[in-house]
Amino acid sequence: MRRRILIMKKYIIYITTVLAATLVSVSCANFDEMNDNPYALSEASPEAFVQSTTCNVLKRLAQTSYSWLGDLMQYSIKTNFETSSQLTYNYVISEENSSSLWNLYLYLGNTQHMLEQARKECAVEGQGNPAMIGVALTLRSLITQILTDTYGNVPYSQAGLLSLQDDEWEFTPKYDNQKDIYIDLVRSMEEANACFNKAKEQKSAGVLSNINFESRYDYMYNGDVDKWQRFGNSLYLRILMRISNKVVEESNGIISLGNDYGDINVLNKINELYDCHLSGGGEYPMMRNLNDSARMQFSSKDAALYTPFKFTTGGLWKQTAACSTIVSLMLVKTDDPNKPWDPRYYRYFTKGIGAPTQQTSQFLRDYFDSHISSNGNSTIGRYTSGSWTGNHIGDMKMDCAYSLLNYDEQLFLFAEAGARGWIPMAQKDYKAIYLDANLQNILHWQLGWENVSDYYIASSPEVINFINYLDYEFDYDKAVETILRQKYVANFWVGIESWADYRRTGYPVLKTNGPMAQNNGILPTRMRYPSTESYQNSEWYNEAINGWLGGENNLTTDVWWADTQESKAIRRLGRQ
Repeated sequence: MRRRILIMKKYIIYITTVLAATLVSVSCANFDEMNDNPYALSEASPEAFVQSTTCNVLKRLAQTSYSWLGDLMQYSIKTNFETSSQLTYNYVISEENSSSLWNLYLYLGNTQHMLEQARKECAVEGQGNPAMIGVALTLRSLITQILTDTYGNVPYSQAGLLSLQDDEWEFTPKYDNQKDIYIDLVRSMEEANACFNKAKEQKSAGVLSNINFESRYDYMYNGDVDKWQRFGNSLYLRILMRISNKVVEESNGIISLGNDYGDINVLNKINELYDCHLSGGGEYPMMRNLNDSARMQFSSKDAALYTPFKFTTGGLWKQTAACSTIVSLMLVKTDDPNKPWDPRYYRYFTKGIGAPTQQTSQFLRDYFDSHISSNGNSTIGRYTSGSWTGNHIGDMKMDCAYSLLNYDEQLFLFAEAGARGWIPMAQKDYKAIYLDANLQNILHWQLGWENVSDYYIASSPEVINFINYLDYEFDYDKAVETILRQKYVANFWVGIESWADYRRTGYPVLKTNGPMAQNNGILPTRMRYPSTESYQNSEWYNEAINGWLGGENNLTTDVWWADTQESKAIRRLGRQ
């Protein structure tokens, strides 16, 4: 693959224009042992990469939620009836949607560049901030996880470096097995945490006067290294939980990290993180509250922080409607007349009716035509795009905070681990964590709306009633399912987390065999590699296709961590 690149100077963010990451020959034993790039920006400080990377990754994930993941995971329904047979909720995935997250390789290159710069600075005695290595490893691991969770085996060990030949380059990166990638993600998070701790030790010893970096480089945490460490360790928990079912089934929970860290027991490490969560500190400091969430407020007024939908027309935006699946979880009082409405609903959608998924275009057209108010407006909810009086408060389109990982996700993960018996705790304890996770997610969606009349706090009657209802209806016999069902609601527009949880656990049980469902009624288990890979990186692409994919760039092969007996059995229920 050939592209041109402009080398940019001091303090200008360097963005690689690769789609599949540049490479050098490295050993899989340690994916960081990469050759130096002679064309790297020696003048750019590591922190100069942070804002560009986090902002653009968040924008890409928000676009993904709007364009295909919302429909895939039954949060939303597109209303362009003329092409309904080609829409995501029917599992006919377009090339544009399938390949959209492959573009994250641009930002993976940034994080690898950042990591190299931070290592170079720290290699000189008395110079460099080890915390910047931790930030770089955290961002690199986050992006890598999204890529491998989306596609399965992907370029990793040979991804992220730029080998220039004058103003052009060629590269053909190999595809690494997802299991090997995840093992290195665990190793990377161990190293990241150690670097954060080393920076704090050096500050305490007077070696470094300050380990934070300038806020202008970081709109998410304003350069607060402690918050970056807590985010990193919450991401570490997500990584461990992602592979936990598979590793327990495959090797009794043991993985080998090589000479640096040896063998670790994944469940023991989850327990170690939980102990640090309880203490608020320890060797692996975890997120403590909403203020530690990895979220960034976008704006309709600041050009640097426009949402990806700033210039999307109102008509196009309103073509996306609420799906009846999530509406039934949040609002509809079908089998329980005592069920209160969910305080988050009107931050997501404008009206309290949803449309069914996997239906024919004629059925959907008739459905929408039958749900018209007396003054001629649709009564089916749409994504919010402004402020209203009454219940309708929110603006997903123009003025919203998008998230990489929220504090409530950490709580949901610990509650699930407790319900599975992986963390020793009483039933009432993991239920209490679960209830707090829901409360924290409700409060998360209130942030930024403090000045409106329908702003809810923990003591608001609407919030108390809803949490009390969750407490009342909690089913200990189906504790994991109950926890994952509400986590699905909470992970609305948080990257690809709801899709990843569904493939990992099978929950929530989604009906996937509607009248127009394609893909043999299987909600896609991965996205297809971009078609450009077939000729730009043909050797390694063909090896992946003819290897783990069994000969076809399909939507139905389970990624490594999703290939468990539990997950497959539960997902099968949605096809029955």
